[in-house]
Order: sequence, then C-alpha cells, then structure tokens
Amino acid sequence: MLYYPQLATGSLSQFPVDRTMQLRTITNQMLGGDNIRASDTGAGAVRWQLQYQGLTDAEWESIDQLFEAVEGKLGTFTFLDPTDNLLLWSEEWAQKAWSPDPLIAMGTGVQDPFGDSNAMQITNNAQTTQRVMQATAGPSWFQYCFSVFLRSDAPCVVQLVVSTTGQDWTSPVNVGPNWTRMAAGTSLSEIQDGVSFGIQLPAGFRIYAFGAQAEAQRGAGPYKKTTDLAGVYSNARFDSDSLSRTTNAPNQNSTVVRLMSSLS
Repeated sequence: MLYYPQLATGSLSQFPVDRTMQLRTITNQMLGGDNIRASDTGAGAVRWQLQYQGLTDAEWESIDQLFEAVEGKLGTFTFLDPTDNLLLWSEEWAQKAWSPDPLIAMGTGVQDPFGDSNAMQITNNAQTTQRVMQATAGPSWFQYCFSVFLRSDAPCVVQLVVSTTGQDWTSPVNVGPNWTRMAAGTSLSEIQDGVSFGIQLPAGFRIYAFGAQAEAQRGAGPYKKTTDLAGVYSNARFDSDSLSRTTNAPNQNSTVVRLMSSLS
C-alpha cells in the first residue's frame, strides 16, 4: 500500500497548510414551485495545498517517488491529514469504530472537561486488564501522538496504547479526579498496514474518558472533534500532473504539493 510520506521531523507538512472542503447540494424544483434539496454525498471532496521549505534531498525524493509511482493524478494512496484527528467518533466510543474488550461496560452523558455532557464512563468488569481500541488505515511505522482526556474517582494507572499486528506499545499515565489531557508519542518498529489507538484499564476500575485523538506527528495539537469523518483518506491523489522543486542550496529544496480526495 502507498502512503504520503512523513518528513524527518515526524510531520507530514509545514505551515502554512491550506485545506478546502467541497460539498454539493442538488435542488429539484417541483411543478408546484416547491424545491426539494438533498446533499450529493458522492460529489464531496477535500483539497490540500502543502507548502514546503528546506526539504532535504531525501525528503523531496520520497514525495517525488510517490508522485512517479502513482503516475501523477492517476493513482491513489493513503494520506493522513495533518490538520485533522485520525480517529472517528472521538467522543462516542459506543460507535462501531471502537472495539471494547468483552467485559468493558460503557455509559454516556458524563460531564466533559468543557462543561457539556459528551464524556464516556468506562468500567472494566474483568479480573484482568481490558482495552478499548480503534483501528485506522495508517501505516504502523509512522510517528504518532495519541491523546485523550481522562479522570477517575479513585487514582489509577491507565495505559495509552498504540498497536499493530505483532507489536503493542503502551505508556502508563496516572489518572486522578481532575480532567487531564494525557498524551504519548511513539513510532512502532513493525512494518504493517494499519495501526490502532486506545486505552487499557486495570481490573475492576472505572474511569471517564473524552476526546480521543491520534495525529501523525510527535506531539499533540489542539483537540479536534470527529464524528463519521476523520483524517485518514485512503483514496487520496495528487491534484496535478506536474510536480516541481526549487533547489535553494545544497540539500535544501522547496515545493508546493496539491492533493485531493473524495469524501465517500
């Protein structure tokens, strides 16, 4: 599978990043003069303009090699949107995108860190550790940061988990009575298509969770709520049949890359 490459810094882009969402509504006018409007979901698209300065020769070549491999605008690849959360349903862990272990019980309507009622109550009813995880279509070897707001009635240690086939990575965090955004970053050594993010609870404990977020970078950015659309685009493509660079100095290159993807 082909992926848009990360830079040596662990990010996919530099500032500024331009992102444009395109939506279309179809309107039918009836004989009586009434209008019926419906969203044309198949026409939705998102476009990015990525501007780079100071790229090393290796970084430029990784972008250029992908461009050649997909033959410009013709072929597709997976792009991890640097402006978005890679996880679906960041506040609704009862959705099918999330996979709780069998003895995990979840409840909704808990007061969240911002005073609304969008947090989850998560209870481990098992005699051993249990997890709540979400799988994404990102490459396992990228640099990632996983973050989530957590609190608990009784102090406990929760593991933040990044996982792929053949490798689990965990980071322990101390959870107390106050909402705290926990974050941890890693790069897995296994080379697999797909990576999962989630939390692991100790036996018999109950915690409260809100705002799960995964990003393809070293640190956590501002929280971005998601529902049924997140930042993993598996049918992205270049939005131009030409790609050029300017060499400003030895091992220093600049370029502008335009990408697009459908929303369906």
